[in-house]
Amino acid sequence: MAQNDPAVMDDKHAQAVLDVHFSMLLGCTVADLRRPGWTIVPTRDEADPAALLFGERTLVSLLSPASGEPPEIAEVDTSPASAGVALVASELWAPVTEVLRMYSPVEIFRPHRLALFRQLITRLVPEPIPARDEAHVRIYYVTRSGYTPYAGHWQEWIEPLDESSENEPLALRLLARYSGGVYVVRSAGAIAGYAGIRTHSPHVSEITVRTSSPELRSRSLGRAVVSRATKAILGAGRVPIYRYSAANIPAGRIASNLGFRFYGDAVTYTTHL
Repeated sequence: MAQNDPAVMDDKHAQAVLDVHFSMLLGCTVADLRRPGWTIVPTRDEADPAALLFGERTLVSLLSPASGEPPEIAEVDTSPASAGVALVASELWAPVTEVLRMYSPVEIFRPHRLALFRQLITRLVPEPIPARDEAHVRIYYVTRSGYTPYAGHWQEWIEPLDESSENEPLALRLLARYSGGVYVVRSAGAIAGYAGIRTHSPHVSEITVRTSSPELRSRSLGRAVVSRATKAILGAGRVPIYRYSAANIPAGRIASNLGFRFYGDAVTYTTHL
């Protein structure tokens, strides 16, 4: 595609928005996110999102943005110089920095290296908490021009939760958790699947999806509710992001089928306050 193609410009804008979002989250500059090698910054306990949201303190948070699809796992790194930012607590600064100096960002996210990294954290901290839904997550985003909406039979079943009319405990918990709205499908009166939207800023919102059974999952229920949430976020002028465990193949299919593109790899370890 030509560099001035609307789809290319749309994609570049979304990446720029996400670079600003994650640089503010990690306390680094936008340039740090794209500079080859690791940029290591200290944690800021007074502004730690994990502390504010979950009563936890961040030990290590790694993010490696990419310019294409996830790199293939290979013994030899033939990819262009990769970039990454590491947010590190003071008590882990020396050992974590030593490991990061040995491996590039693309190398550290290979399964066997992440396993060794987790062993290091576990050895240094008695009870580290891995990031929710597994330690290694992949972050995807989609643009208005790249979005491929779901067009199947679940469309007729999807409904937004309305705080003024809900009395089901699960529905009320979901509304409290997801400030940007929740889209659900009910089965026999109970919520069988949902996509919740957490608004991070005026420019970025994140989608979380859950379905109640493997059978419904295999019938594209997850894709349907994620598609509906994506449409709402794009309609509000925000960039939707969707993150999932790197080992979760069905979640990856949802992202691919809806036109989401790979932003980067991330891993976070926290501990209780």
